[in-house]
Amino acid sequence: MTMNGSTPHAPAAADAITALRKKPNNFHLAGGFGPALVGIVLFVLMLILAPSVAPERDVERPVSSSTTTTVVTTTSAVPAPTTPATAP
Repeated sequence: MTMNGSTPHAPAAADAITALRKKPNNFHLAGGFGPALVGIVLFVLMLILAPSVAPERDVERPVSSSTTTTVVTTTSAVPAPTTPATAP
């Protein structure tokens, strides 16, 4: 019995089978492949926008630069190697 006092009619067996065979509507984006498509799009954007190699920079030196070289000489006494004298 329902709230308004009427008795609902029992569904026929054919109606029950038809209701079970009815294919449900798929409301998912791209038939359920939405997360995979979003992942692929994000991966492609990462490849395009994030470089994997740092950009090269050309370092140029001025043409009229003068370089000076300073030579520093140091002397240090190195002892001669000693060999033990052996008698024949």
